[in-house]
Amino acid sequence: MPLSRSRSAILSLVLTGLFLSNSLSSQSRFDLHEVMWTMTPDPAGDVVNMEMELAPLFDRESITLRLPLWKPGAYRYANYERSILSLTALDQDGRERELVELDPRTWRVECKDASSLVVSYDLKVKDESEKSAPPAVHLHSPSAFLYTEDSLLLPHLLKVNLPEDWSFSSGHRPVAGEDNLYRSPNYDVFVDCPIALGDLEFLHFESHGTPFEIVLFGKSPSEAQFGRAEWTSKVKAICEASWDLVGDYPFERYVFLYLFSDIGGYYGLEHLNSTTIAYNHRNAKAGNVSGLESVSAHEFFHLWNVKRIRPKQLGPFDYSQDVRTKDLWWLEGVTSYYTDVILHRSGLRKDGWFLRAQERNFLAQYNSSGYGIVSPERSSWTTWDPTPGAHISYYDQGQSLGLLLDVEIRKHTQNRRSLDDVVRFFHHWVDYPSEGYQPGDLSRAIRAVTGWDCRPFFEAHVRGVLGLPWADSMKSAGVRAIFGEPGDPYLGFSASSALLAQVKENSPAWESGLRPGDQILSLAGSACTDLEALRNLVFTLSPGEVMEIGVLREGTNMTINHTVGERSQVLFKLDRNQNASSSEAAILDGILDGIPKGIF
Repeated sequence: MPLSRSRSAILSLVLTGLFLSNSLSSQSRFDLHEVMWTMTPDPAGDVVNMEMELAPLFDRESITLRLPLWKPGAYRYANYERSILSLTALDQDGRERELVELDPRTWRVECKDASSLVVSYDLKVKDESEKSAPPAVHLHSPSAFLYTEDSLLLPHLLKVNLPEDWSFSSGHRPVAGEDNLYRSPNYDVFVDCPIALGDLEFLHFESHGTPFEIVLFGKSPSEAQFGRAEWTSKVKAICEASWDLVGDYPFERYVFLYLFSDIGGYYGLEHLNSTTIAYNHRNAKAGNVSGLESVSAHEFFHLWNVKRIRPKQLGPFDYSQDVRTKDLWWLEGVTSYYTDVILHRSGLRKDGWFLRAQERNFLAQYNSSGYGIVSPERSSWTTWDPTPGAHISYYDQGQSLGLLLDVEIRKHTQNRRSLDDVVRFFHHWVDYPSEGYQPGDLSRAIRAVTGWDCRPFFEAHVRGVLGLPWADSMKSAGVRAIFGEPGDPYLGFSASSALLAQVKENSPAWESGLRPGDQILSLAGSACTDLEALRNLVFTLSPGEVMEIGVLREGTNMTINHTVGERSQVLFKLDRNQNASSSEAAILDGILDGIPKGIF
């Protein structure tokens, strides 16, 4: 019922008092318990001076400083300590305190009777710019910022003192009314923001009312080589296709940091409200940006899948040791699946590309030493091991699993639910920054959203090494999955859905007399009524067998003697079945077009 005026006024005063009391209490706690950082780059661009102020210190004999062993998102050991130079600690009176190195990443600081400490060091960095240009510096924050175990949950402030004509960009939240001062609620969020310093070029756009910043630095291509407006349009298309898929932007602002460097290919790392991407500058200058589009889509989707949809052990983080999960096939591999989905839905890829991409991904798995030996869960778990033996990529495994899970969900729900729905459900269920999901929650979430009990699928193909059911699953999506192993019979030609031969000049089939456009009528005496019959007949033959091919050429029936060859490498093809039912064809169409729209 509505409040009376007097009751409303009294409640208003009470709430105001509580608010002010909490604000003052909160502010006093903030003043007393925070970590203050000051970053001062050298104008030459090869060193950044770092200062870490810890105050107050209550009756401490010593504190222990640590440098992360790894950075979240990159599941391998790092050697960041090599970049730490001239580490010192001064108390409130300017007296130097004893530092004892406990291991290459850990130091004990004597602080008896000290009320505060300022820890300072020089951080060796790399100038990524052209020699004739102003410096350009990129920092992965876990490699740059120390921590103590009892300051991980404290607010962190960062003051940046920039040389003249230098710029700064990161996902850090600025402090209102202050220049170059940024605040993070804790160490995890603080080091989740990569940093670009120096000679930076800024581009901007908005999507669904949210501001985005694109930063180009390093050996950047010229406008003629890399049109800024065109690239901004592409990035916006990726973001909006992702928004359509998940349904929100869980940030106030997002930053794309693009470093153009001598890297051999590209590299990216995901963060809550930013990404850092390194790309070969020669490829960019030559107009080869398909890889840049792909890594941009991949890292952007990670802001949901990994940064927010994550297992319990991936945040809050333990930076002192390896942090293992069996779910990297989902976190990285399903993200790779959605990379391809987003590229298609954004209009950056043409029809036919999506299936070709899935073919290439499967062949990469098949040619791995761990194919059929290492399960997706095992490849996820052992990524930290320097010599894991038989190897296969959890990226590749998870990408194929993502596709087949999507198809199976759609098949079991008559295309009323999809893997998109599972992602949206997970995003709301895990509800960052609350605790991540538990073992078994992936299959439970799929069942909760779709009604499909996928536990047997997980047992066989996620925990086990049984080959994926490509033929059966993809058939329900109106797609033929064609697989041929080395040693299988090989005709040396292909055919269209109308059974018109596709023959390369000087191939064995060409030498036998087959020509492009010949209509295949029979194979080894058996009639070929459609493409499926032709493919089935091939596997009744043996390498070295001489058989007859009946063809129709320009209205004339002909017989061609042909020797069956032996396949020397694996074949894997995914082709639309022109005879698929409308409900089957709708499944692949739904994947490509984002249909049905979400239920969450």
